[in-house]
Amino acid sequence: MILISQVIPELFSSPSAFVPALFSNFPVILLAEGGLHPAIPKAVNLALFVTLLWLAVRKPAREFFSTRFAMVRETLQRAAKEKEAAAAKMAELDLRLSRLDTEIAGIREQAGKEADAERERLQNEARRDVEKIGVTAKRDIEAAKQIAMADLRDFAAAKAVDLAEQMIRREMKPEDDMNLLQRMTEQMNKAEQMNKIG
Repeated sequence: MILISQVIPELFSSPSAFVPALFSNFPVILLAEGGLHPAIPKAVNLALFVTLLWLAVRKPAREFFSTRFAMVRETLQRAAKEKEAAAAKMAELDLRLSRLDTEIAGIREQAGKEADAERERLQNEARRDVEKIGVTAKRDIEAAKQIAMADLRDFAAAKAVDLAEQMIRREMKPEDDMNLLQRMTEQMNKAEQMNKIG
């Protein structure tokens, strides 16, 4: 009679030999040493449990794994698109960086032109302001000159009258003064008579 202790090592010696060894020695395992082997009911219970578990979990597990597979596929596709977009952006940045020196030179040239134009504009504006200030200053000087000339004429006229008055007073005698007063009285009387007549 073959003992279970002899069959078990033969069953597990190689995975490919397990199934044929199990079926060839199945009656020996079932009836080992005068009765059912104690592992048989446990193995049957395990097989029933695994079968029921497989039947119960098969559909939800399939749905879960198909959903999970779809999510992973979608994530991978999104990652591939993002990678392509990043690669395109990187290529664009590389292109822009390669053109950066040219752009910087262009910007410097444009800035130089703008600075020259601004300098020219400011110089022209300063020239116009100087001309305006010159014209305004000439006009103010001319006006001040006219005022000063008028004041000088008034002053000269006043001084001339004063000097004439002083000369007349020095040269005039009291009898000249009387003659002059008499002439003026006569002229006033004549003017009064003319007014009465006319």
